[in-house]
Amino acid sequence: MFKLLRYYSVASLVAVIATAVLLAWFYRQVAIEGIVQMIEQGNLTLARAAMNPIKPTLLEYLSAADDLHPAIARHPPLPPGLLESINSLMQDLSVVRIKIFNRHGVVVFSTKPSHIGSRENRNQSFIIAINGGVASALTYRDAFNRFDGATEEDNLMQTYIPVRASPAEPIQGVFELYTDVNSLVHQTERTEFIIMAGAILILSGLYAVLVLIVRRANNTIELQQRTIRERTETLELLSSHMLKSEESHKKKIAFELHEGLAQTLSALKLRVEHRQHNHKTSDAADGSVDSIIPILQKAIQEVRTIATDMRPPSLDDLGLLPTINWLFREFEAQHPGNHIEQQISLQERDIPSPMKVILYRIIVSVLEDMAQHKNTGRIHLALWQDDDTLILLIDDTATEQLDRTVTPLMNIDPQLRAGFARMEELTTLSGGVFTAMHHSGGGTTLRAAWNR
Repeated sequence: MFKLLRYYSVASLVAVIATAVLLAWFYRQVAIEGIVQMIEQGNLTLARAAMNPIKPTLLEYLSAADDLHPAIARHPPLPPGLLESINSLMQDLSVVRIKIFNRHGVVVFSTKPSHIGSRENRNQSFIIAINGGVASALTYRDAFNRFDGATEEDNLMQTYIPVRASPAEPIQGVFELYTDVNSLVHQTERTEFIIMAGAILILSGLYAVLVLIVRRANNTIELQQRTIRERTETLELLSSHMLKSEESHKKKIAFELHEGLAQTLSALKLRVEHRQHNHKTSDAADGSVDSIIPILQKAIQEVRTIATDMRPPSLDDLGLLPTINWLFREFEAQHPGNHIEQQISLQERDIPSPMKVILYRIIVSVLEDMAQHKNTGRIHLALWQDDDTLILLIDDTATEQLDRTVTPLMNIDPQLRAGFARMEELTTLSGGVFTAMHHSGGGTTLRAAWNR
């Protein structure tokens, strides 16, 4: 059986965790992009402010170092004015390193001497800068910098700025500035943690609400499935009883025809044969004819009885209410220990024609069952109309037992339910609603209702 609540709970939990992780990743990317743009602009302004006074000297130095390559052991020293400007720029606490590249990607100067002479012509940021753009890259603490070949100690922003005399002049080299962005990274990480915690809290609340909704829906579905199962069981019981009832009815008709009408006709046949072989006088013949007439009358009565049991003519000729009165008189005559109390507040015209046969069949089936299983002494039958609802109530409970504990329909023993299964079957198939209550002190209240 499919476990909706368990499946949804697990799937929703996975979705909530995945959503929180994606939100954190998205914020991290946006925050990094913001840091890069902000620091890049600051580094660009700082580098240009530092390079403007010494640009001629820097261009001369890059021109002299243009042919340098990693194989050359010695590189030309930095001019004093340029060195002084770089030292002044390094006094800014945010600037932690400076590099100068010639146009071939060789490091001709670095505040970290071990980098001098290395070639970084494949560095994507250098390629962007040598082609006239400004490039930046953020390197996190303890992240391996593949271009420097070392492990960085701080969170650094690398900004590559092209160096040229004027926008129309060719680029002579690249100036790289390393800036410490520890404070911004830490602030971003704190904000990321707060957003992550808030997102988890909100999503957890949403998850709890959705689980409660699904749990309620699951309970509703289970209740509906239970109702469907109970109705299926009821339909199975009704189908079984319908087959048994039909077969029992056929058996009854066959018995009455064989043991009643067939025997009467056989006796009539013997009388006729006896008259043919043994008539000697006209008086004897007249006596034989006289003896045949009661037999014929009995056969006619038996045929009428069988036809009445199948469908009483009075139902079509007179209506339901007179037929019910006749039925009650016959029932009380055949079962002297039972008395039927009527409470019918309808006129014949108030009862729809299609319902007359249904009501008659229901009443007959219930009376037959009560006559077979018990002698109640009292049977109360009520038929009335409440607004647009036609209601039939049959009760065989003594007055003093009406307030005792009752058992709902679905909890009644199947053997007991089989007694009024025909009523349930006819009510259900005709579009009505059937209910039954079994009283602990004995007796049953049966109710059928149809919306008109």
